[in-house]
Amino acid sequence: MRTRWLSLIVSALLSTLIAYSVRAQEISLDVREHTLKNGMKVLILPRRNSSTFSAYLRFKTGSVHEQAGKTGLSHMLEHMMFMGTRSIGTLDAKEEEAILEKLDQLHRKISELRELERSPFQPPALSPVEGKDPSRLMALEKEIAAATAAHKQLIIPNEFWEIYRRHGAVGLNASTSRDGTQYYVNLPSNRLELWTILESDRMKNPVFREFYTEREVVKEERRQRYEANPAGALSEALIALAFAAHPYRNPIIGWPSDIDRLLRPDALRHFKTFYAPNNAVLVLVGDLDPEQTIRIMEEQFGSIPPQPLPELHITQEPPQRGERRASVRFDAQPRFMIGYHIPAMGHPDHHALQVAAAIMGRGRTSRFYRSLIDGKRLAASIDVSVSPLRDPGLLTVSATPRAPHTPEELEKEIGAEIERLKGAAVTDQELLRVRNQLEADLVRSLRSNASLAAELGSSQAMAGDWRYLLESRKRLKAVTAEDVQRAVTRYLTTDNRTVAILLPTKPR
Repeated sequence: MRTRWLSLIVSALLSTLIAYSVRAQEISLDVREHTLKNGMKVLILPRRNSSTFSAYLRFKTGSVHEQAGKTGLSHMLEHMMFMGTRSIGTLDAKEEEAILEKLDQLHRKISELRELERSPFQPPALSPVEGKDPSRLMALEKEIAAATAAHKQLIIPNEFWEIYRRHGAVGLNASTSRDGTQYYVNLPSNRLELWTILESDRMKNPVFREFYTEREVVKEERRQRYEANPAGALSEALIALAFAAHPYRNPIIGWPSDIDRLLRPDALRHFKTFYAPNNAVLVLVGDLDPEQTIRIMEEQFGSIPPQPLPELHITQEPPQRGERRASVRFDAQPRFMIGYHIPAMGHPDHHALQVAAAIMGRGRTSRFYRSLIDGKRLAASIDVSVSPLRDPGLLTVSATPRAPHTPEELEKEIGAEIERLKGAAVTDQELLRVRNQLEADLVRSLRSNASLAAELGSSQAMAGDWRYLLESRKRLKAVTAEDVQRAVTRYLTTDNRTVAILLPTKPR
C-alpha cells in the first residue's frame, strides 16, 4: 500500500512539473502558412533539433462521406494509395491497365451473380437456371485466376514502400477516420524533394493495382478487429445503435457485405471526387527552409488541378428520446459500454465534457478508479473517452466488471458516481490534476515532429485553423467546476444514453 501511494505521489509531482514548465511560458508556434494555386493548404514549421522532417498529408474525407452500400471505401482507398502509380510498381503500365480493366469487368459480373444467388427472386430477363447456374460462377473464377496470374507478371511488388525504405523513411503509414484520411512519414531533410515527387505522383497517377487481392486483406482485417474481437464487436454494436440516422453509425472499415461488393472503379471515383488538392492539408515539421520548401511544393503539387467538391448533405442525428440497449453474445469475459450523445468538437460544452471525462476516468486518481476499482473493487477496468468529431459524437464509458460482480452491478454504480458528480462540486484539486494532465499531453505532442504535425493538420482540417490547437488549450484551462456540473447534468442522462453489454455465450 505504501509503495503504491509513493508511486502515485511521484507521478502527480512529475505531471505537475511538466505542466508547470509549459504554463510558465506562452506557447508560440512559428507556422508558415501558404496556399498553392490549386487551393492546397500548406503549413510549414521549421525545427532545427534534428536533420529530419515529418510530413502529414490529410484529405478532408472519411467514412462519413461514403454512399449507402459503399461503406469501407475510404479505408479501402487508404490501402490502395500504397500500391504504386503508373510509373512505380509496374513493368508495363499500358498492358497492366488492360488487365486491370478486364479484372474489373470480371469482378463486376461475379458480384452480380453472387447477388442473384443471395436473392430469392429472379429478374424477368433470367430464368432460375440462368440466374443460379454454378458453372457460370466457376468459369468466371477461372478467368479471374488467369487474369490475376498474368497481372502478377507485370508487378514490381512493394516498390513504393521499398523506395521510401531505401531513403531512410521511418513511420510510413496512414489511417482513416470518420472525418478524414491521413498519410504520414518521417525522412531525412535532404529527402524533401523525393517525398514531394512520390506523394504528388500518388495524387496524379493512381492505379490501384491488386485491388481485389487487397480487398480480401481488408475482409480479414475486419474479421480480426470486429468479428473475432469482443471489444470490437461491442464497440460496433454500441455505435450502430447510438446513431440511428447519422453515417457515423457505419464502421470505418465497412460492413461485410459492402466490402465484398467494392470494385476498383468505385475507389477511382471516390479518389477523383475527394482526393483533390483543394480538399487537402499538408503539414511539414522539421529541419526545413520555408521559402525553399514552398518553391518545391509549387513545382510538384501546384500542377495538380483542383476539383469542384460535391455539395454534401449529411443526415444529422435527431435528439434521442429514451435509453437504447443492446446485448452482444461472445465467448469472452462480460463487459459493457455506455455512450452519451455530446456536441461536436469546437462547441463550448465539448471542453467541459473533456474535463469531466478526465475527472471520472483518467488515471489512478480519477473518481471511477478510486471508488470502483480501488475502493469497492467492482471493476477490473474503466475508461472514459470523448470523440473529437466534426458533428456531434459520443462520450463513452467502457468498463469490465471484476468477477464475481456483474455488468448490471457495475453499471448501477457508475450511474451513481455520475449522479454524485452532478450534485457535488468538483474540487479545485481535481481541476488542477486534470489541467496538469492535459498540459502534459500537449508537452508530449510538442516534443515529436510527427505528433505536432498531426495535431496541426487535424486542427486545420477539422476547425479550419491550426491555431485551434492553442485555442483549445486555453478553453480547457478556462473550464470551471460549474461548467463541468452543467455539462454533465445536461448530457449524461438516462434518456440520452445507449448501453451495449457483452455477455458470454456460455454461463461462467
